[in-house]
Amino acid sequence: MAWLIPFSSLIPAQQDAVQMDTRSHKAIIGGPGAGKTLVLLHRLNLLFHRAGKNHDAVRLFVYTNTLKQFIQAGNDMLDVPDACISTFDKWCADTYRTQVNPRLPTKDKKPDFEAIRSGIFGVIESGKLPTPLFDSVLIDEAQDMDIGAIEILKRLARHITICMDGKQQLYDDRMSEPEALSRLGLSRHNTALLAAFRCNPMVTELAAQFIADDARRQEFMRQASNLEMDRSRPLFYVADNFFDEAAHLIEMVKLRLSYGDSIAVLFPKQSQVHGFAKRFMEAGVDVKVQERDMPIDFSNPFPKLMTYHQAKGLSFDSVFMPRLNQSSFPGEMSKRIGHMCFVGVSRAVKWVYMSGNKQALIAPMQELGQVSARRFLESKISGEAAGLLGLDVVADNPVLATDPFGLD
Repeated sequence: MAWLIPFSSLIPAQQDAVQMDTRSHKAIIGGPGAGKTLVLLHRLNLLFHRAGKNHDAVRLFVYTNTLKQFIQAGNDMLDVPDACISTFDKWCADTYRTQVNPRLPTKDKKPDFEAIRSGIFGVIESGKLPTPLFDSVLIDEAQDMDIGAIEILKRLARHITICMDGKQQLYDDRMSEPEALSRLGLSRHNTALLAAFRCNPMVTELAAQFIADDARRQEFMRQASNLEMDRSRPLFYVADNFFDEAAHLIEMVKLRLSYGDSIAVLFPKQSQVHGFAKRFMEAGVDVKVQERDMPIDFSNPFPKLMTYHQAKGLSFDSVFMPRLNQSSFPGEMSKRIGHMCFVGVSRAVKWVYMSGNKQALIAPMQELGQVSARRFLESKISGEAAGLLGLDVVADNPVLATDPFGLD
């Protein structure tokens, strides 16, 4: 797996983060492309061996099943058992069944994880579940854990290492970086700061546009140490309608596949994932979708279709972000559009494609359609939408025998 490299190939700052002592809790903070997950996996390997290869002594908790599968697909370089890598929700559900009640509490026909965590906290506090259970617990994407989860984890392990990036936080009710560090008794003395190295600089500049706070935006740009690589501008396509958008998306995915890129197509809603998967298959393009309890095979070259939440922690050569319309971000999700777009764009190493319908683009994309963004974003619109944003016109059906957008 390309992203998992030997410890000897890590940069010095990453090696230092892997080898931090365990006398106190630790935090690793860095933007997209800083190698946080890579560092955590090597740190897990180190602590697993220090524990005498006792798989019950260490755990790496990750945010999604997709990220767990992504990590496990590359874990053959190390000898850490897959059982040491889990989502925190899965561990909570299993522990609740054995320690509290075989039947999980539910809410709206789904597991009620707030009630599940409350039950686990109760058996910990009562002494029914002896703690600590683990020598070390490592947590990826800690910015999306709530206070209850952190309080449980503090009691579960002698040592905790968290990785986080507040700019990628997808929920309003989660902890800020300072609060997370404070609850673990952390300061700058036990925090490793990693610079980002992953992205085409044009992708980095595009991602920065979705950081609302100016100081954090400038910090992100300072931390980015971009690779000397392809400097193709990301592409923003304004479609006439749904069918125009879907057809253009499929043709552009075919083009990037011809370049040998690994590809993710990201959507706000799960229903869109399945709907577009059907359209890709009808067009003769094999794709892979995250199904419930079914792993995605990351060893194959097929495009991966998933939600923004499922994509957290992953990276791909090219990332496609269609359906950037207001209707795609209903209710509370509308308040997190900037964060979700930042997460999506920052999954890309080489190139990003964004698209939406001319009549209902989300506000950030309307702003990016202006001339000021042209240094890092190429904008194209279909014929009937000409004049909407004052952009250049591209034919509705680009001929793909050649590269129509100069992406080489």
